Amino acid sequence: MYRFVNNNGIVPQPPPEPVRTPVRALRHLDSEGRLHESVPLLPALGDRARGLTADPFAPAADGVRDHLMRHYLAALEHNPA
Repeated sequence: MYRFVNNNGIVPQPPPEPVRTPVRALRHLDSEGRLHESVPLLPALGDRARGLTADPFAPAADGVRDHLMRHYLAALEHNPA
């Protein structure tokens, strides 16, 4: 079982430990759609900022855009196993 987090998607953003139980197979999709097995804190914050500034006219919409299933599917199609 895998859990995917697409950059700034509003629903799957995991809360910090110890509030959540870590998922062993957590995968991150960055702002450019690249798949990562892990993302260190500082690079993750920079990537989230890039995602938020990708559309200067609707920065708050990034979380909703990233949560759309078609964006997950498109990113996964470009990252074959």
